[in-house]
Amino acid sequence: MDAQSILYIALAVAVVVFVAVMSVVLLSIKRNVEQITQRLDESLRQFEMTAEDARKTNAAVREIISDVEQVVSNVTHFTEGIRSLRGPVDVISKVFEHALAPALISTASVLVGFKAATSHILDRIVRKEVGK
Repeated sequence: MDAQSILYIALAVAVVVFVAVMSVVLLSIKRNVEQITQRLDESLRQFEMTAEDARKTNAAVREIISDVEQVVSNVTHFTEGIRSLRGPVDVISKVFEHALAPALISTASVLVGFKAATSHILDRIVRKEVGK
C-alpha cells in the first residue's frame, strides 16, 4: 500500500472516531439538560406545595402570607421564564433526534463503506502486483 492510501484510511478512521465521540458528547449534554429541567420542575413543585401548606395551616399569619404570595407570584414569573427556555431546549433535542443523529450515523456509515471499498480496491491491486 502506498502512503496516500494509508492516509485515506487513517483519515476515514479518524472521522468515524470523531463522529462517534461527538455523538456520545451530544447525548450526554442532552441527558444533563433533561436532568436539570426535571430537578428544576421538582424543586418548583415542592416549593409550590410548601407555600400551599403554609397558606392552609397558618390562619394567624395572613399578613405574612400576603407577602409570601407576592414572592410566589415572582417565583411563578421566574418559573414561566424558565419554562419558556424549555421550548428551545425541546426544539434542539428534536433537531438532534431527527436531523443530527441520523446525519451522524449516515456519515459514519458512508465513511465505513468508503473504508471497506478502499480496502477492497487496495487488496485487489496488491494481489495483481503479487501475481506478476
